[in-house]
Amino acid sequence: MTTAVDREVLEKVQEGFRRLGLTLPYFAGLIQKIEVRLDHRVPTVGIFASGRLPVNPDFVRSLSSQDLQFVLAHELYHLTLRTHERSAGTDPLDFNFAHDYIINDMLREELQYERIPAGGLDWAGARFLSAEKILGEMKRNPNLRPSASWDQLLGGEAGDGEGQPQDGPGQGSGPGPRGDVLDSALERQMFPEARPGEQEGRVRAVQEQAARAVSLQALMESMSGRGKGSEAGGAEGTVAALRGWYRPPWELALQRWLESVAPSDRSYARPSRRGADRTDVVLPGRKREGWTLHVVLDTSGSMVEEVPRALGAIADFCEAIGVESVHLIQCDTAVGSDEILAPAEVARWRVTGFGGSDLTPAMLRLAEDPEVAVAIVLTDGEIDYPHEPVPYSVLWVLPEWKNPRDFTPRYGKVIAMTHV
Repeated sequence: MTTAVDREVLEKVQEGFRRLGLTLPYFAGLIQKIEVRLDHRVPTVGIFASGRLPVNPDFVRSLSSQDLQFVLAHELYHLTLRTHERSAGTDPLDFNFAHDYIINDMLREELQYERIPAGGLDWAGARFLSAEKILGEMKRNPNLRPSASWDQLLGGEAGDGEGQPQDGPGQGSGPGPRGDVLDSALERQMFPEARPGEQEGRVRAVQEQAARAVSLQALMESMSGRGKGSEAGGAEGTVAALRGWYRPPWELALQRWLESVAPSDRSYARPSRRGADRTDVVLPGRKREGWTLHVVLDTSGSMVEEVPRALGAIADFCEAIGVESVHLIQCDTAVGSDEILAPAEVARWRVTGFGGSDLTPAMLRLAEDPEVAVAIVLTDGEIDYPHEPVPYSVLWVLPEWKNPRDFTPRYGKVIAMTHV
């Protein structure tokens, strides 16, 4: 039963969302998908991928209207930055912390706050870093990792606000799950009354609105990327590529690019690497009807959700235009695998990595092969790559949610996948 006190708290939260929608209008559609639940089982606030937002009434009452707006915006940013999905293959709590640092620094700039409210995590300049970069820094320096528990708001450690985070007092000591990014298993436990399939449907609807919010934000504010990762990863996932998921216009742009740069018949002007051990004769490359498409796959943690769609699209495209084989190099900060595959095999392949984001080793490996004339690099753009132009044409293919204007490499052409 909702009491008068509860209704007062709910109205305060709803008023916070109304103000937030006016302040950051690209969140308007996503706000409509949020379901606020007053719940004393959470000491502060948390967010599920479905948009359910459990809040502790006592905590809400302790916040000023301005600080509550910051907290609500923080939770929405977890949805637009896809913290729930992108933490796959990592320690979810550490990834939660990393995004807390980034989000709070973004909001300090956007909302013009001098301090992070309610003792939230504070790392000045974190908005220019990726989650993978921050994870790497926390791994190298354990003092940077907050020793927070679930009931510490937004990850819960207060920093000094001058660059590097510092340890600080917590906001409680209750048991239970940690972080403000809550998983689906906990949601089913907390809300067993939900109908079968309801949770999954809500997640899809929230993801759609979150993607629109990102697009609107990029359009309205031309926000830049957030840096790159640094640590190699060893997590593996079996990718069942989503065939037919992507269609033109990006495939049309891909086809036009390939037609303009695809290697022609082999000649003596481009010696075959298979004759590299011969000093008495130079062999021409092999002439064939089909040809090999070289693909560098960014398998950093931030790409974990994009890999199946990207590989499915490449497999469909290669079969359609008669590519004989696909040379697939997987890389995070080290080459995870280097394979020659038939296009049909690309649709289901074992992906390694999900660590940092440095494609230099893979791109330089291709540069050592004189037969490589063109290469596609599938990435979210938050990467390191060779500073000097490589000796082959490069097409950078970004996921749909990434604005191509935010990734401006020194060479090559950039396009983004689109979903229809």
